Amino acid sequence: MKETLESIVKKEDINLDVIKVNELLEFMLQNIGNTDAYLRDDLIYRGFCDLILDEKLKVEQSIVLLKTCMDDEHLYLNITHNCPSDDVFTRSFSTLVIALILGKDRENRKLPEALILEAIQRSVDYLKLEKDYRGFVHEKGWAHTVAHGSDLLAEAIAHPLMKDLHLCHKALQSLKSCLHTDYAFIDDEEERMLPVIEALLDKGLTDEQLLAWVKDLNEVEIDEWHTKYRFEWNVKKFEGTLLRHLLKTNKCVLTTNWIIEA
Repeated sequence: MKETLESIVKKEDINLDVIKVNELLEFMLQNIGNTDAYLRDDLIYRGFCDLILDEKLKVEQSIVLLKTCMDDEHLYLNITHNCPSDDVFTRSFSTLVIALILGKDRENRKLPEALILEAIQRSVDYLKLEKDYRGFVHEKGWAHTVAHGSDLLAEAIAHPLMKDLHLCHKALQSLKSCLHTDYAFIDDEEERMLPVIEALLDKGLTDEQLLAWVKDLNEVEIDEWHTKYRFEWNVKKFEGTLLRHLLKTNKCVLTTNWIIEA
């Protein structure tokens, strides 16, 4: 299986009709959160990129892949557990595969509408539920749940079937829950959040609504000083990144001016 994946990511000319693709996909799903970073990142994730983006899978295979990645044993695997564990890799890399599928379906609508709507719903809920915010894990590589979850959230919002304004509001609350944590973000998580804001603006989020949300981010009512400091650290980093983006794109003057003055 590793040799086949290496051939796929190296763009070698292999006949997918000859190899047992379903068995390959099963192996990839079983190891989607493997703690071997080479197998997980360089082979399995890149293999999914090639198979999905180059449309090498049948519609039926894409459906099974999406259903599996967004189920409780992948996207939500032990997500309510408080203690950090290696399950985070399964959750985090499942988000990336779902994002690939939603992005491809946005370009070339082939998957069932009900399935896509369910995927959008679960994608919006994911970051609200995720509490393991680790970025790079020593000897195991990137977990990066906030970055990967933001990639997924942006794709979910950008999909043409995403028309529920309530879900857009929930998306903002999911970002807020990530920023209001005592885990200090140091791996450019705030940069990966920007596409979520862009996708929301494209779906009709107004300058006034964005400003109200940014103001709400700054309402940190916590007595314990160090926890409050971490909350404010994350918010300030995000606001600085958002400000640079808004100045560059000439969008949301009210929000831009408020951040500058604040």
